[in-house]
Amino acid sequence: MTIENYFIPDFMDLQRESFQRFLEKGLIEELNKRNPISNSEKNIEILFYPEYYKLCPPRWNSLEAIMFSKTYSCGLYVPTQITNRKTKQIIFKWVKLGDIPLMSKRGHFIVNGAARVIINQIVRGPGLYFSEIQYNVDSSNKKPLFRRYAAEFISMRGTWLRLSIDKEKMLWAELKKTPKIPLIWFLLAMGLNEKILFQSLTQPKRLLANYLDYLNIENFFVNPKSQNALELIYAKITNTKKMTQLNKKVFVKQGQKWIFKKFMNPRTYDLGLHGRLSLNKKLSLCLPLSQRTLTMYDVLLATEHLLRVEQGLLGTDDIDNLKNRRVRTSSDLLQMQIGIGLLRLEKTIRSKFAIKQVPKLHSFFSTKPLNGALKEFFGTNPLSQFMDMINPLAEITHKRRLTTLGPGGVSRDTATMDIRGIHPTHYGRICPVETPEGKNAGLVNALTTFARVNPEGLIETPYYKVYKGQVQKQAGFFYLSAENEEQSVIAAGDLNLSKTNFLPKGLLPVRKFDEFTKVPRQEVNFVAVSPIQMISVATSLVPFLEHDDANRALMGANMQRQAVPLIRSEQAIVGTGVESRVASDSGHVIVAKAGGLVGYVSGQKIKIYTFLSVTL
Repeated sequence: MTIENYFIPDFMDLQRESFQRFLEKGLIEELNKRNPISNSEKNIEILFYPEYYKLCPPRWNSLEAIMFSKTYSCGLYVPTQITNRKTKQIIFKWVKLGDIPLMSKRGHFIVNGAARVIINQIVRGPGLYFSEIQYNVDSSNKKPLFRRYAAEFISMRGTWLRLSIDKEKMLWAELKKTPKIPLIWFLLAMGLNEKILFQSLTQPKRLLANYLDYLNIENFFVNPKSQNALELIYAKITNTKKMTQLNKKVFVKQGQKWIFKKFMNPRTYDLGLHGRLSLNKKLSLCLPLSQRTLTMYDVLLATEHLLRVEQGLLGTDDIDNLKNRRVRTSSDLLQMQIGIGLLRLEKTIRSKFAIKQVPKLHSFFSTKPLNGALKEFFGTNPLSQFMDMINPLAEITHKRRLTTLGPGGVSRDTATMDIRGIHPTHYGRICPVETPEGKNAGLVNALTTFARVNPEGLIETPYYKVYKGQVQKQAGFFYLSAENEEQSVIAAGDLNLSKTNFLPKGLLPVRKFDEFTKVPRQEVNFVAVSPIQMISVATSLVPFLEHDDANRALMGANMQRQAVPLIRSEQAIVGTGVESRVASDSGHVIVAKAGGLVGYVSGQKIKIYTFLSVTL
């Protein structure tokens, strides 16, 4: 390994950058979602100014927190304004909302004196996905008996919605713990009318197939109102079979409330920025990115797209492709928990509005909701784990782990081979070797040596640009996500380059459209930066990996994490060159703040003479 060829990024950057993003953006976003809090009469209003929040210095540093079994955290203070329109009084004060656990330099948290790591979770990204399920009753018959098509709206927060076509070719809207609803009811309840429906869809009569059981087709065309749909939806949810004139009005109001609460209330339903971007791109919409809730146009165009998928005019989505998956880092998981804590705080404040006649700012606030939510997360969430501290490699691997398990993920008992398998988009992003043996095989993975997670939650890997067969090393790295590299022709990183950085002549093995093929060097767009780019940190420490059987390499990578550290450290007889980086990035060795000459060494101190001064 030489610095001229490539430079391995800091292994702890994933955790540290994620926590920095939480402090700079995530915390402010969650506080803004709760602004302003007012009572039912709108005469008392509480307003936060999250952009100016302050974190006070921690009471204990990281070492003291371990010694005294305390939490390494700092107080969160937010400038808050309370306005009383009755008395025309405005009070402004700094309010403590709770204690935020701090991340140490080594990328972990200290909670009640124990080091804890937040595991990165890889889940389906918010957006719209089209799928096809083949049903075959007779196992001897190779041809599928029938196919079922579905479109799923996945949100960051709120109810998931599925639009499906059953074997009778009827269209339904499905929600969890709710009876399935005819899709035409749902579209009308969202605010559409029959004119828009019949002009926008290529097969509008398909919607009427399961509507006619409940309403005469003649009446439908004469009086097509969304009120009818709201009545029918609420009647089906509540399992009401008889409707009178009295309860019809109630059903319309309750139906409106139900639709608003499930899909149109920003406090209960949130697609997220990436979810809205995904919907706009897939459905060719131009809705503003601030529109984070579901609209009637989203559902209408998704219905049209689904009908085209059924006809074979459009394709389905590959859910195992990394472009359709997002990584929830410690930033996202902490932000979600802060949101839960602030929601509890809001409920506490609203309950006190009715009691307090003359509001005093501090009487409204308590640190219990926020602190309680964070304690729950670190204490009970399966993604918050005790740090593996057997050796430096075990610590680094634990902090770079990716899991599909946990809340919002898959279950190890129901996970299929498709989820556990290796996908072509894993190249340079997820290690194909390092994974546990047993039930968690393929569900718990490791990030590769050069991979990074961008703010959108996509895993990126670096490449050198190739221009007319010449590798442009002077231009630096280009980090590409799975979606960005779809149309690119990518060569491996172990090709012999000429002195002027030209690729070899003749046909070169490359990856093109998720397939391996051979092309001349003029057609290559990118080349990998290193041969160890496709494997994880632990796997890169296995000498002569290319001569190893894959199963034995997996065992070797896993068993290195179980090695007991030596009392007197020694250099490995056979190494790969990554050992020093593992030791330095883990924080287990003393690293000088600046380069220089070592002038003095003892059991207590090391003196390094730099050009500026003496560093201890």
